[in-house]
This record gives sequence, C-alpha cells and structure tokens, in this order.
Amino acid sequence: MDNYKYSAVKDKVALCDNVKIYGELDNRIKAVTDGLFLKLDMTALTDYFRNKLDVFAAGEFYGKIMRAACLICKYSGDERLRKVVDSAAADMMSIQDCDGDISTAPKQKQPNGSCGSDLWERKYVLLGLWEYYSAFGGQNVIDCMVKLALYTASQVGDPPKTPVTETGWAFCGIESSSILEPVMKLYNLTGEKELFALAEHIVNSGFCKRQNVIDAVLSGVYPKDIGNNGVPEQSIAKAYEMMSCFEGLLEYYRATGIEKYINCAGKFIEMINRREITYLGSGGADGPYNLGPGTGEQWNDTYFHQADEAIKLSMETCVTVTYMKLMLNYYRLTGDAALMDKIEISAYNALFGAMKQDGSFFDYFPKFNGTRSTKVNFSYDINGIPLSCCTANGPMGLAVLPYAAYCEEEKRCCINLYFPSEAHINGFGKIKTETDYPLDNKITVTVMPETESEYTLAMRIPGFCKKHALSHNAVYDNGYAVIKKTWKNKENITLTFDIPLICHPDPANGGKVLLTYGALVLARDKSVDPGSDRPVSFKPGYITEYKILRDPFRITAGGCIFIPYYKAGASWDGRTEYKCWLGPEN
Repeated sequence: MDNYKYSAVKDKVALCDNVKIYGELDNRIKAVTDGLFLKLDMTALTDYFRNKLDVFAAGEFYGKIMRAACLICKYSGDERLRKVVDSAAADMMSIQDCDGDISTAPKQKQPNGSCGSDLWERKYVLLGLWEYYSAFGGQNVIDCMVKLALYTASQVGDPPKTPVTETGWAFCGIESSSILEPVMKLYNLTGEKELFALAEHIVNSGFCKRQNVIDAVLSGVYPKDIGNNGVPEQSIAKAYEMMSCFEGLLEYYRATGIEKYINCAGKFIEMINRREITYLGSGGADGPYNLGPGTGEQWNDTYFHQADEAIKLSMETCVTVTYMKLMLNYYRLTGDAALMDKIEISAYNALFGAMKQDGSFFDYFPKFNGTRSTKVNFSYDINGIPLSCCTANGPMGLAVLPYAAYCEEEKRCCINLYFPSEAHINGFGKIKTETDYPLDNKITVTVMPETESEYTLAMRIPGFCKKHALSHNAVYDNGYAVIKKTWKNKENITLTFDIPLICHPDPANGGKVLLTYGALVLARDKSVDPGSDRPVSFKPGYITEYKILRDPFRITAGGCIFIPYYKAGASWDGRTEYKCWLGPEN
C-alpha cells in the first residue's frame, strides 16, 4: 500500500488493494460506514485544530477516523463516503498556517500543549492524510503533510529544541515518540533530510525518558517492566502507545536497513505474543503489576492473568487494532504466515466481539465473562455522537483486513485470510475464494488467469491445523502450502483441514478452562444456553465428543451449548450475559 522511493529495504510482500470481500466482514464494513462515518460531523473534529481548543487528545479523533474511512472508501468505492473524506481532507488542509502548523494547541504551548497530547494528535493528522493520499493521491496532500512534519522538526529534537522525551502526558515521551511512524513514511516517500534528522533523534532517544525502550527490549526486559520505577501507580508500560512506537521503528528500518531495529521489533513482538496477548487476541489490563495512567491499558503479563476475576478492565480495542497493524507491518517485511494467524484471532474475537452490529460503537474493554459495555475511559460528545478513542480506532481493524487477505510477491500470491472474496492479481488474473470459514473447514479457490501461465499460489495453513487435505501437490514454506504450476482458466483448488475443539487451562493454574474452535474463542451465552451458570467438567486437551449445529452455528459438548465469542452478548445487557472462562464454581 506504500509507494516508497527512498527506502533501503523493500517489503517482501505487498498488500493487494483490488479485493472484494463478501459475508461477515463486508457487512461490518458497511455497518461502520453507515453507522459511524456517514453520521459523524468531521468538521467538528477539525474544529479542535481550527479553533486551537487545547483540550486533551481530542485531536486524535480526526486522524483515526480519516485513516480507516479512506482505506474503507478505497476498498468499497462508496461515493457517499468519498464525499466525506474529500471534504474532511480539504478542510484540514485549509486551516494549515503558512509555517506548517496544524495543532490543537496555541503556538506558545507547542510542542507540548493540549495537556501533553500535541505530538500525538499531529501524528494522527499525518496518518489520516497519509491514507487519503495513498487512496486518492494529490501533491497538495503531500505538501501539507511535509510542511507539518517539517514544522514539527523545527520544534522537536536535540537542545535547544524540545527533546521528544520531554513531551507527552504521562509516559515519559512514549506517546509522542510514536509520531516516528508518519515522519518515516514521509521520509521514505520524499527523502527530506530534516525528517530523517527528527526520526534519528526519536530513535536515539529510545522513545522514553525513564528507560531506553529499544535497549530494554534488546536486553530482554519484559514489556510490563519497561520504565518500571517500582511504583505501580506510576508505571508507564502503556500497551497501545508502545506498539505504535514499534510501527515507527519498522518504518525506520525500511529507511536505514539497520538490522538492529527489525531484530528489536521482532523480539518485542515475540515477547508480547508470549506474555501479553490473550486468547481473544488483545492485551493489557488494570493489574496486577502496573496500575498507572490509562487504567486497564498497560502491559501486565496479561496472557498469564487473563482468567483472573480481579482483572476488571482489559484488552482495550485500541490495543487490538494497533496489535493487528503491527503484526501486518512486520508480516510485510517477513512474509511469515504465523503473523496472519495472530491477525485472524484478533479479528474474529476481540475486534468483532467489540463492535455493535450497527457500527456505531466499539466496546472499550471487551470481557471474557460478563456483558458488552458502553463504559469508556476517554470520550467526547461530537454533536450528539459519543466518540471514544476505541470507537474511532476500531474501524481501522476492519479496514486493513481486505488488504491483508491476499498479498503479492513477484509471480506469487499468498492467500492469507479465508473470507468469501475475489481478488484481481497484477499480471496474473482473478482469484475467487468460496468458504464459510471459520465456521467450516472447506476452502475452494477458483483460479482464473488472464492467459494460461505459470504462477505460484501460497495458501496459509492455519497454525491450529494438524491435518489437512489439498487437491494439488504442494511444498510447504513459512506456514504456506505452495503450489507452482501452469494454470488454466477456472481451475479449482480445494483445501480442507481439521478444526479442533480444544479445552485450554487457565495459564495461572486457577482451575478455569476456555474452549476454542480453530481461531474462534467459544462462549456460553445465557440467551442460548439457559444452563450457562452450571459448573463444567472439561479437562484440558482436545475434545473429541461434540456436535456442530448450523443455521445458527452452535457447538454442543459436555452438556453445554457454545457459540462464537463474537456472537455472544448481542443485546449489550444482562439478557445475553456470557462466559468464556468456565469452572467448577460457575
């Protein structure tokens, strides 16, 4: 999706941007378009900048909405949405000062006004306009972004400028340092040396005044312990913002080719996947170790504590979306199919589960047990619409999925996410995927080349799969079944695989269990299983005695009725109270 001219490292795979998705995901994209994007007053979001309102973090909403809306508009071709993003882009560019300033803070408070959120908000303006430019072009958009980034570079850097670690609201510069991502995108596109100088300052700072995050990760410090000063209430292990910095670090690696930085990102990703990300595909919590600002949003070795009933706030939707984006960013550089497994789990569980069906709202803190909730940590009323950071950010998780479904290399296409879909592959032809996955185990791919030609298709074998059958001969590489042959028009590939029903123990050995069916976390919903309060006696391991019912999808096992987590809690009140972590004390 990014057309870089000055990068030292080229991505291994490119995301496919000519895709049409059907079914569940497409319905959700349409719901977000109608239920949020077309109802939200984008002018009111720009007003925070236009009028220099200088209120905390309100400026993030514009960029979050814009980047998702532009990606979705490019995907869907919705002319109604195109009018919205065209108007919003023109409006934001119209208020830029001649010196490049776009900020919600008055000049005398920059670069750390708006209660410390100034650079964070500028980051999102840049990211929103970047996606507008990526989707629709325009030299005026590039010029606007570069002017804002250069204006920021005139304020932030080594003394006498303001060091980036002297800015931010609570996390010793981590939040502000995440502006590295759009700064490096612009550098990789334009080669502006002052932008690279700003990026170099941010990277050399290590993102944080309290502890160099890059050095900490490379030396093996766990994410929850980064910047630890021994006072839990002052902890700064903020999950969302820290991952945002690593997105920027990957852009810096693209520019420089310095292996240290991709190695650092890879080590960070490995640690959060092992220690922080839950079965729902998100992380962060309100304890037990870190109790600092952003209650419920800090690394806390959350994987090990995900069944703990003392955890009340966890798995912020902003964390879910940023985690998915980080996995996708790293995938583009590595081509490792295991990263797509992670994206899939997050999408079908934490992301889909957080979204109201009408697209108007995303649960701030999805729960394993309980009900969906409208409680938020941070929100503003935008002309009658209560807009939280997670409702603004949630659509981005949906927006990246069509582009990740198929990825292209030279004379090779990787089929990553098994949605019912069609893709037009540059220089080859059309690929159509038919499936009811993740509820069903059969994938049918129809290959329609423009001319009879040799080409390579790589089909992801999900990480949970132990056995599969493929209609064509294949070799196996990096999580893919790779088929290289001369294709004739309308050839079908059939892939079937086992979808295991697995009982997982509480990682903290607390006695509870959780069931998964392939990529899906399962739940007992009171409206579906009237006996959902009764205790269970499942033992950890593979469950072999169960039945699958369809229309609607149900799994019955051990006297219980299960539905996918993302379908549970649909009423958003006690009528559909649900449970994922189950125990003998239920």
